[in-house]
Amino acid sequence: MIEFIQSILELLSPELIIRRGGLLLLLAVIFTENGVFFGFFLPGDSLLFLAGVLCGLPILDVSIHLLVLLLAIAAFLGYAVSYYVGLKLGRWLLSRPDSFFFKASYLNMASSYFEKRQHGAIVIGRFIPVIRTFLPLCLGLIRSDFRVFMVYNLLGAVVWTSSLVLAGYFLKIIFPDLIHYLEWIVVLLIVVTSIPLIRQFRRIKRDGVS
Repeated sequence: MIEFIQSILELLSPELIIRRGGLLLLLAVIFTENGVFFGFFLPGDSLLFLAGVLCGLPILDVSIHLLVLLLAIAAFLGYAVSYYVGLKLGRWLLSRPDSFFFKASYLNMASSYFEKRQHGAIVIGRFIPVIRTFLPLCLGLIRSDFRVFMVYNLLGAVVWTSSLVLAGYFLKIIFPDLIHYLEWIVVLLIVVTSIPLIRQFRRIKRDGVS
C-alpha cells in the first residue's frame, strides 16, 4: 500500500509532469484541476511556478509570453466547464454519497468562502487548493450570474497563472542555481499553498459549517 501511494505521489510530481508530458500535459493538468471536480488533488500552484522556472529550457521550450497565455486560457476554460457542470449536474452530485473524489463538505467550504468575499473570491480563491476546484462548480449550482462570473473568471485566470509562472521565471533569472533545487522548491510551495486551505477548514469547523 505504501509503495502504491509513493508511486501515485511520484506521478503527481510537478517536475515529472512537465518532463514526461511537456506543454500539452501541463495544460491538461491545469484545465483538469480548474474544470473537473475530481482534479482537486492535482498540484496546480507548484506546477505553474515550476513551469516558469523551466520555461525556455529544452524541457519546456516555449516563450514565456505564450506559456502564460496558454495557461491562462486553460484555467479560464476549466472554470467555464466547471460552472456548466455545476449548473447541470450540481444537484445530482449533492445527492450522491461522499467519496474520495467528491464530498459535499468541499462545496460547503467553497460556498462559505464565496459568501464572505462575493465575486472577489473567484480571483482570490484561485490561490487556495480545493477552493479553486470547487468554487465554479458551486457557483453553477446556485446559478450565479454567468456574465459576471466570466469576467471574474478571466481576471482570476490571468492573475493566478501569470503571477506564479512569472515568479518562477524571474527567480530563475535572478538565481540561476535555483534549477538544482527543484524538489525542495516543490515541497516548500506545497506547504505554503496549503496554509490558506488549512485556515479555511478550521474556520468552517469553528463556525459549524459541515
